[in-house]
Amino acid sequence: MNRKGINIAVSAIFVFVVVFVFIMPILRLVLMSLTTDDGLSIQNFVVLLAQERTREAILNTLLISVLSTVIAVVFGSLFAFLVAYTNISNKRWIELLVLAPYIIPSYVITLSWSEMLSSRGLINSFLTSLSLPEINIYSLPGIILVMGICNVPVVYLIVINMLRKIPKDMEWAARVSGYGLKDVITKITLKLASPAIASGGVLAFLASIDNFSIPAFLGISAGIPVLSTYIYENAISFGPSSFNLAAALSILLSVIALGGSLIQLRFVAKGSQMESVKEDYSIRVYIGKKKVRVINFVLMFFLICINIVPLLGMMVSSFYNTYGTRLTLENFEFVFTNQSVRNSVFNSVFLTLLTCVVCIVIGTTIAYLKVRKNSKVAYFIESSASLTYALPGIVLALAMIFHWGKVPGVYGTIKILVIAYITRYMILQIKGSTTALLSVESSLEEAARMSGSKPVHVWRKIIIPLITKPVLSSSFLIFVSACSELTLSSMLAAANTKTIGLTIFNLKQGGSYSYSYAMSTVMVVVIVFLYFVANRPKKGRK
Repeated sequence: MNRKGINIAVSAIFVFVVVFVFIMPILRLVLMSLTTDDGLSIQNFVVLLAQERTREAILNTLLISVLSTVIAVVFGSLFAFLVAYTNISNKRWIELLVLAPYIIPSYVITLSWSEMLSSRGLINSFLTSLSLPEINIYSLPGIILVMGICNVPVVYLIVINMLRKIPKDMEWAARVSGYGLKDVITKITLKLASPAIASGGVLAFLASIDNFSIPAFLGISAGIPVLSTYIYENAISFGPSSFNLAAALSILLSVIALGGSLIQLRFVAKGSQMESVKEDYSIRVYIGKKKVRVINFVLMFFLICINIVPLLGMMVSSFYNTYGTRLTLENFEFVFTNQSVRNSVFNSVFLTLLTCVVCIVIGTTIAYLKVRKNSKVAYFIESSASLTYALPGIVLALAMIFHWGKVPGVYGTIKILVIAYITRYMILQIKGSTTALLSVESSLEEAARMSGSKPVHVWRKIIIPLITKPVLSSSFLIFVSACSELTLSSMLAAANTKTIGLTIFNLKQGGSYSYSYAMSTVMVVVIVFLYFVANRPKKGRK
């Protein structure tokens, strides 16, 4: 067989594997949604839409997603403007406080808020002492509030990136022409930043639809269904046609999510002309000293109250027993000695590290074929990986069950979690490695080859040293996402393959609140420690 034939055969094998791993689970999900006792039909959708609980779940999903997105857009954009444009102080700490819900898993944030607003919590205890009604966190407003807080960093990161790329000369020219500060901000700054604000809003909306932990922690016990938890309830009920109905619900949720993804891509395209512009960190709006002090105080106080105080309250509660009568370390003793907890930690670390290694190797290879060889197969793989990432996690988990459940020795083992994680997060590495390779001049590789270097030496001496940092940055995002993941494991984990997130969820749902607080406290401490280690100032840097 000649070289061309070998390339065709290898490409065919790649396409087959990609279709089997990325595409087939989705096709099986669609097929299951249309399967009834009488053959293929839309009967499952008719049955579901006729049920009041389904309509309630759809309405709740849209209501929570829209209102939490409004919260995220308003506060995320405001914080981004203050940090990017004004002369407020302590910007590094303000940004860290804003990004806290991005660093800490949403189920830990939810747990901390549920503790702070519990009947024995500080706020409700104070309200009770004044003979005022308690605030119920297990409600639609409670879910919307926590969801909005968790999605503020999503909007903040996108908007602040765009604000720093808006040409400063354009704004100053408008000021010189007689425009006031208010007019410059509304007619120039907001206009140029609007694609980023809209894109951030759509991403926050998609994150709300995809989020399982917040409605699961706060909504299931209160009888508040959303599509993600309703799919979960149907899938674990094992009733007649429950999987088929869950599949039909998944299609409904996927249509909303994919529709949002298409809208988001449109806004990204509108803002793409600013991608090549270098970020400008200079101050553009100067505020008087007295006003700056007030803004700093209000901002720090507000962020500490919503992002730090609940976590501190949860940490304090982790030192009490179930009834809060005495201080104790028994909860932490349970966390460090209980075999089930230790297994969950091992599983999460093992799954995360294996996922990162596989994604780095395969994702970087695909990115190289795409960037250097303009491979159509690489583009096909990237598109397939994008599809599985765009789907809500609960939908992907159900698709994994339908597809891999038919493969012997996979379902019910840690193998299905490994496959699910790789399928879910591969696109993050492909995108990150693509960006890294685009920053490396191809002439360096060509010069090395012309001097007689073999491909292995070109990779070892040139490519790997130049792309290591950005590739590891993408891998770190995968590490954080996979290690704190709950949605996939809630559907795919068996008794001996539970993860950290699922163990905390089970402890909370089982009424072992103090144990869940203690485990979450340890998790927060480890995450914060790793964050500061990763972001510590380098020697010699000012």
